[in-house]
Amino acid sequence: MGVSRGSESTMVSERGQSTLIGIVLLIGIVAIGSLGIFLVAGDAIGGAEQQSEQERVQQTFVSLSHGISTATASDDVSHSLELEAGEHGAIAHHDSATYEIWAQDYSGENRTDISSGTIGTIEYESDDGTKIAYEGGGVFHETGERTRVVSAPAIDYDSRTYTLSFPVVTLTEEKTIRSGDIRLTRSNVEREPRNYVANDHVFVEVESEYCLGWEEYFVEQAGDLTVQQACYGAENDDGKLKVRLGYNDISGAFSSGVALPSEENIDENPSGHDLGDIAEAEYPPLDETIQQLSDDFRENESVSELDSDSSNSAGEYYQENLNGEYDFDLTDGNAVVVVNDSVTTDGEGVTVSNCGNGEHSLKIYAQGDFELHDDVKPTCDNGSIKTIQLYGTSTSTVDFHDSSSTFEGLLYVASDEFDPENEEYQIDFSGAGNVGFNGSIVANSIKFGSATNSVNPIGLENSNVDIIPEGYEPAPQLTYLNLAEHEIDIENN
Repeated sequence: MGVSRGSESTMVSERGQSTLIGIVLLIGIVAIGSLGIFLVAGDAIGGAEQQSEQERVQQTFVSLSHGISTATASDDVSHSLELEAGEHGAIAHHDSATYEIWAQDYSGENRTDISSGTIGTIEYESDDGTKIAYEGGGVFHETGERTRVVSAPAIDYDSRTYTLSFPVVTLTEEKTIRSGDIRLTRSNVEREPRNYVANDHVFVEVESEYCLGWEEYFVEQAGDLTVQQACYGAENDDGKLKVRLGYNDISGAFSSGVALPSEENIDENPSGHDLGDIAEAEYPPLDETIQQLSDDFRENESVSELDSDSSNSAGEYYQENLNGEYDFDLTDGNAVVVVNDSVTTDGEGVTVSNCGNGEHSLKIYAQGDFELHDDVKPTCDNGSIKTIQLYGTSTSTVDFHDSSSTFEGLLYVASDEFDPENEEYQIDFSGAGNVGFNGSIVANSIKFGSATNSVNPIGLENSNVDIIPEGYEPAPQLTYLNLAEHEIDIENN
């Protein structure tokens, strides 16, 4: 049968419609794909623009910091610069952060307030929530997850001159600063009249939205021990940082087997003595600390005298001289022995027969010398090199005399009083052979003499030691304060 003309026409029409629908669908698919590409590209371009703007703002905020520093040097003289503050500008806050500085004696009493006030903040916020801020002479980059120091705050501690400088910058009023030319003028300055401190701790407290940046700065400048209260944690959740300035970080002094001012301060290293990595470091002498301990323990009626006939328990002890043999039972805690003069070991030496599961220690602080004729070591199974710790002053010498004796512990006699170039050495291993040493040394210099001595320095990894008893920290190396509060007016031209 043939196909009628009407049927043939209908089939052609249907094929035409199918082709048209396919073309329309193809165009739609291509359009949707193109739209997706445009959206992704748009996001990428937007992100790149934000990143570029943030980088420009960060650079000009560093310039702003330098400009404000220049403005603090003179009254009524305007300083101009170009500021990039993004599309929405930056906000100048005159009281968004606060500071407080005070001094306090060793006991934590007799607080003397020195200075307090507000710190000005100039803050830019990007559309993605990133913040860049000038505050206290520093520039901070805040992402919500981390605060980074771009430029350090104006606080400066000079350990060579024992001077703390803290030029505080406040702003005259709260206002928005647009991008473009700005003018900076110092409208007022108040200088803190107190510029001398002695025999006190000095504390600085900063409360700020950018507290983590301040904390990072202080830790980098002065070490972890500087921080007395971190920005967040425990009961502190308001971004308040408290630091104590002027201290050398000695918590990790025993991290190496040997710490000396210079590797050249070793007289001789006979064959077979592997001293490992020697730390070239100058740690603070304990002269003042041990003197104060001696004065207090001598007058304290609750402090006992050592018993050489039986094992001494945990507690506090005072001896004019420590001669002979002594054993300690540290089952119930730590033992602290303060010796006004020298330590000389005889007989069985100084031992710890019960270490209290290895958690407790014997600390001996002496103003004189250490004459070690016999063992200084724990005899319990769970003892370690932290179990016995000897501490001396900058003039203390340490002599290892007799053969077949063993020292196992920590030895700290930091000093700058000895001159190895003139054959003056603080620690002497040149006695009879077969002296064994296992532990860590912090000293000025070491002299070896016999290759038969077995010297095996061991560093403490990830383990801080409380070298200075609580309440006996030395006075901070801080004598002069240079404090001033500058009020700055900032405005668009």
